[in-house]
Amino acid sequence: MAQAGLGDQLGAMAIIDELRHRQMVVDEQLDLPQRRAEVAQRIRDYYAGNGIAVDEALIEEGIRAYFDHRLEFEAGQPGKFDSGVALAYIRTVGRPG
Repeated sequence: MAQAGLGDQLGAMAIIDELRHRQMVVDEQLDLPQRRAEVAQRIRDYYAGNGIAVDEALIEEGIRAYFDHRLEFEAGQPGKFDSGVALAYIRTVGRPG
């Protein structure tokens, strides 16, 4: 039986690192209370560092509004010009060699 080579090991490690990184991103997004608190603190620090007085209730309202709508998708309204350009592009690119 042949031994696993360095290439196999590095390939598997690359996949494992990618999966680990994806899991870290998911975990970060799922810890919403912690994420909200961190963003709010960074905003407080920014305003304080720039000598700008901002009411705490205003910061909380802004944080709440941002996080309540940050993952919503709003489809744009296609116009005739946009559709025409897209169709022209498709016809040009889709034409065989």
